[in-house]
Amino acid sequence: MTPQAGRNVSRSARRATIAAALAFAAIMAAGWPTRSAEPPTPVAAEPAAAPETASPAGAPARSQPAAADETGLDAASDVENDLRRDFNDLRRELLDYRVKLVDWWLMAIAIILTILGIIAVIAGYLGFKRFREEARGNVDMAREHAKEARKLVDEIKERRDEADSLVKMTAEAAAAEPDKADEAVRSVQADPSASPLDRAVSAAIQLQRRGNNEEAIEKWRAVASVVDGTDDELGARAWFSVGYLHGEESRHQEAIDAYDEAVRLEPGMAEAYNNRGVAKNNLGRHEEAIVDCDEAIRLKPDIAEAYNNRGNAKNDLGRHEDAIADYDQAIRLKPDYARTYYNRGNVKDRLGQYEDAIADYNEAIRLQPDNTEAYNNRGIAKSRLGRHEDAIADYDKAIHLKPNDIEAYNNRAYARFALGHKDAARRDFERARALARAAGDEAMADEANREIERLFGGGDP
Repeated sequence: MTPQAGRNVSRSARRATIAAALAFAAIMAAGWPTRSAEPPTPVAAEPAAAPETASPAGAPARSQPAAADETGLDAASDVENDLRRDFNDLRRELLDYRVKLVDWWLMAIAIILTILGIIAVIAGYLGFKRFREEARGNVDMAREHAKEARKLVDEIKERRDEADSLVKMTAEAAAAEPDKADEAVRSVQADPSASPLDRAVSAAIQLQRRGNNEEAIEKWRAVASVVDGTDDELGARAWFSVGYLHGEESRHQEAIDAYDEAVRLEPGMAEAYNNRGVAKNNLGRHEEAIVDCDEAIRLKPDIAEAYNNRGNAKNDLGRHEDAIADYDQAIRLKPDYARTYYNRGNVKDRLGQYEDAIADYNEAIRLQPDNTEAYNNRGIAKSRLGRHEDAIADYDKAIHLKPNDIEAYNNRAYARFALGHKDAARRDFERARALARAAGDEAMADEANREIERLFGGGDP
């Protein structure tokens, strides 16, 4: 084969040869057994001696085949280089293929992981969405439970506050605020956790509201006895309530004794001093009454009731201008104090200030429309001014509000007599006398009888 022919060996044949060589190399790398010595080289027969030819003079003779051998070696070297180049190309292609294969697998893995990640994200989102919905439901439910719990706590607190206000309530407060007292009593009765003390106070107020003052007094005494030495504040309130209820029954000395106990337990209880002053004034102990009212005002300068009651004591002592000054102060502290307007009207009437007295009675009636005493006394002031018809209208109103009002019948009798309505006047006097006798008020009955005898003659013996 010529060198050119060797270089023209087909590329496929060379690739086959390289592939075989690679396979052989792989097998050898795998650890197949090899021999340490080269295999024997077969001995070729020596060629026949070529005839010598004549060489130029002085030149050594050489055989012709030498040039042919050098050409063959060159051709073999070219083939080997081509094979090595093809081998390297094939190996490079194989490596490139492997790199591409790895890249592909990495890309495939990345795609798979991405898909799995997306699936995981979607699944997580769906799970989170479901969890969020459930969580929202649980939160809403928790809010509802919290709202119900808060409502229950508020109800319990409200009941507890009502129970506390009941324990702090006195008989006087129950009389002044009957609706509040009734509500507090109902609250304690509906509360299974109410203490025996709460229930005892509730029972005392309930008895008072039913008009059973004697039984209410005994309940308050029991409360005072139970808390003696442990709760002076409640004990003072219990004795204060006993004093108030005695005063309502006109048992003034017993009221004073109860108020003594109240101020002993709680020396700063201004209301007890004030009420004790009222009881003393009712017994004619006007100076002592003023001292108690002074102490109440010292302890509680804005206590309008003490100014009013001190004014009453001063009025009974004939200190009318001083009394009016106290009434003025009471009204400044408590502009809607109907009783003080009525009392100031009485003093002004006594001083002959009839128009001013009527103005005070008007305000007292405006603030307290069922005040029969204010209608009566306004009628008297009008009669003193000669306004007998207007006076009779006031007496009519008083009798309408209180059909057994002895004073209203007596006063109307005088007004009717002044107008010449003698028969009507006699009937009113007789009615006043009958009511007084029915009430056991012999003094009023005797007064009505004397007027009948004086004005008409022929009174009862």
